[in-house]
Amino acid sequence: MIRTTRSLVIALILLSSVGCGLLRGVLGPPRPALERYRLAMPVTAPEDPVRRGALPGSLSVSPYVTRGIYDTRGIAFRVDDVRLDSYSSREWAIPLRDMLGEATESVLRVSPLTTEAATFDPRSPRSFEYQWRGTVIEFEEVNRGRQVLAAVHLEAELVRTANDSVLWTGAGRIERAVPSPTDSMPRIVETLSSLTAEVISQLVERARSAVMVPTAAAAPPPA
Repeated sequence: MIRTTRSLVIALILLSSVGCGLLRGVLGPPRPALERYRLAMPVTAPEDPVRRGALPGSLSVSPYVTRGIYDTRGIAFRVDDVRLDSYSSREWAIPLRDMLGEATESVLRVSPLTTEAATFDPRSPRSFEYQWRGTVIEFEEVNRGRQVLAAVHLEAELVRTANDSVLWTGAGRIERAVPSPTDSMPRIVETLSSLTAEVISQLVERARSAVMVPTAAAAPPPA
């Protein structure tokens, strides 16, 4: 009886091992833990919008247009300028279109285009005098051999709401190597954050140059 019981226990153990092996074979190796990230924008003191020759009125910032792979949560990566894909276990905590809109609002808080503060994704954008609309062209980790870089390429336009006329349109792109260790996703996100701030700041300054309102100091003296 004891021998029979031992044989039954051994058989159950073997069957359990085989079953687990078959299950792993069907399901594949365990997936890595999900990692979520968001862009981090530098915070600095606001400037005087009147001194910078800002447009009179208010400005709404729309969520950026994201198409294809940039419209998914997975963080995009490119290999040798040929393969474009996204990570399955590394994703944005909130949609990229919203993070870029919030980033633009942060830049405009420091370097305003209008006398009233810019607002991201308001309920009634048509009630604002101007609108900022952006589009993502590139936003990814770039792998070239052993070198890891980050690339940010954005397009934007400044629109007068009343007649939906485009006052200015432009694009900006920066690609930069990721500081060592380059295989660290936090470093890659940190670099993407830095490039985002630089590209949006460049676009804002170009828009300002195109539509700048003369300040009181720059106005000609009365006759």
